[in-house]
Amino acid sequence: MITPILAIALFLASAFTTRQLVAHSLRLSTLDVPNERSSHLTPTPRGGGIAFVAASLIGFLLLLLDDTLDHADLLAICCAGIIVAIAGHLDDRQKISGATIRLVFHAIGAIVLVVAIGFPSQISVFDRTINTGMIGSLLGIVYLVWLLNLFNFMDGTDGIAASEATFVCVAGAILNYHALSDMNFSAAAIVLAASAFGFLLYNWSPAKIFMGDVGSGYLGIVIGGLSLMAAKQQHELLWVWIILLAVFVSDATITLIRRLARKQKPHVAHRSHAYQHLAIQFNSHAKVSLIVLAINVVWLLPIAFLVADNQIPGTTGVVIAYVPLLVAALILGAGKDSATN
Repeated sequence: MITPILAIALFLASAFTTRQLVAHSLRLSTLDVPNERSSHLTPTPRGGGIAFVAASLIGFLLLLLDDTLDHADLLAICCAGIIVAIAGHLDDRQKISGATIRLVFHAIGAIVLVVAIGFPSQISVFDRTINTGMIGSLLGIVYLVWLLNLFNFMDGTDGIAASEATFVCVAGAILNYHALSDMNFSAAAIVLAASAFGFLLYNWSPAKIFMGDVGSGYLGIVIGGLSLMAAKQQHELLWVWIILLAVFVSDATITLIRRLARKQKPHVAHRSHAYQHLAIQFNSHAKVSLIVLAINVVWLLPIAFLVADNQIPGTTGVVIAYVPLLVAALILGAGKDSATN
């Protein structure tokens, strides 16, 4: 089980490493120069996610020393995270190009997690229990690939992705413990939360550094792995984690559907997410990130708790959580270019 001392150590290690990346960004040639699609105005270091990637991987490896944890699950999360992080780092350094190559790396990472951890063999849909079988494994791969890409899509405002990851992991850890009465099943989530929070100190608006694809993809695949680990113990917990991710999933999904309907390439940089429209409207990145955090805490966390506490079915919680957010994304013009919103 993770100790407070280890969590603090990972937080400090991530913050220290991030600070060093900021200080040496010129020598490392990692500046992100703004263009017409950018949300920032000044050149800013990118690829800083490698700080919390390294810190959290160390934390996961230390957890392997605890015999009460499932070593195979943790090793799978490490392997999948490394695969996706490598792809993201190469992309940040412009060493690879093309969405297909990135998608191959993403699919490999997702397959590693589904094979090692598994997708729930049964899921509850309202009052019915459905056997997933092979279809479940395929759904798991799609779920993981979409999750890691939506973190990349949503990483366009200072602090939003790092704060989302911190919230989801802390809330997920608490609700895992509430449902399972064993902190061991929350340890890995606390490791990622502490590491991401250390980076957030320098990524909050005005950001001194961006996480880049190395960080956003890693957060998505690891959080997906953590949700599968929880679901392995109690399949209803999968809905809990999906509810906690509702803001990101709603905005990214509506935006993707609308862009595909216009035959726009989904992997090309743009400023058409609902959160980006809000950032332009408020002329503030911090306000948007705080709004997302407020929705998470005031709206999504109580619904997720009701599911974890078996007071409402998971799919009922998903409907309650998502419908208002999907409507809000549509109203805010998710998927529409800023000029036409």
